[in-house]
Amino acid sequence: MIDIKKFIKENADSGYADFNRKFIFSKYKIDGVRIPTLKKFAKNIEPEYIDLNENITHEEILLYGFSAAHFDGEQLEYLSNILPYIDNWATCDSIVQAMKINSEDAYKFFTNLLFDSREFYVRVGIVGLMRNFIKTDKIEEILKNFSKIKSDAYYVKMALAWFYAELATVNFDLAKKQISATKDAFIRNKSISKSCESYRLNIEQKAQLKQLKV
Repeated sequence: MIDIKKFIKENADSGYADFNRKFIFSKYKIDGVRIPTLKKFAKNIEPEYIDLNENITHEEILLYGFSAAHFDGEQLEYLSNILPYIDNWATCDSIVQAMKINSEDAYKFFTNLLFDSREFYVRVGIVGLMRNFIKTDKIEEILKNFSKIKSDAYYVKMALAWFYAELATVNFDLAKKQISATKDAFIRNKSISKSCESYRLNIEQKAQLKQLKV
């Protein structure tokens, strides 16, 4: 039987844990196991190896998600299980981006999360739609649904800015239209700054976006 606790203890780095705590604000213990190490180990376990309870650690949450990513057809169920334990941007983004879930059920799942009152449920919805549907014919509907988001939480706004910046690399004209129509100054300006950091946009495109700053 694989001992999850032993693995984490043997690979924990207190210095890395201290570093993570400066940027990752979670109620769960952070032991400092690096992401590549967790992903490698996750290939050899099943999500059920992780006990989902109040004493779960940051690394165990990530292991659950990384392991679930290897189970096609069951990823959405596993994501639903781990969702209540996602309480920070790093856990959200790492787990959701590890999964490729582009079914109609997944689309409905992520879309429904947009209208939740909990900050990281909404962020999971945004990142999930970005990861799986940004290049599909659902993009117009996604953008309309974004306009209905009621959450004003910081990590929701950051996720929206990230989405628009990613959209600019695959559909620049649509992204430019969306950013110019964004009334929230923080989301608008952050979308532009994130876009301008991308090597996938050319100088002219970045110049056009900079003109939209407020």
